[in-house]
Amino acid sequence: MSTTRAARPAASCPIRPGEPCTLCQLDVTGPQDCPLVYLVMGDDELREGVHRSRLATPGTHRPRPVPAEDR
Repeated sequence: MSTTRAARPAASCPIRPGEPCTLCQLDVTGPQDCPLVYLVMGDDELREGVHRSRLATPGTHRPRPVPAEDR
């Protein structure tokens, strides 16, 4: 009997819009435990810079979630 595993989507790097997470920090499993992401997202000015960069990079806009009442 063979088992089929669903492909996991590649995590994207929140610091480098449009690029995948390359696990550039030691002992990191993805953006969720990356110390660089933690530091940048914890600083209002840096987080705003990442947001502006995301808006300026084509194809990196995240879709807005559809409210439950509109589904």
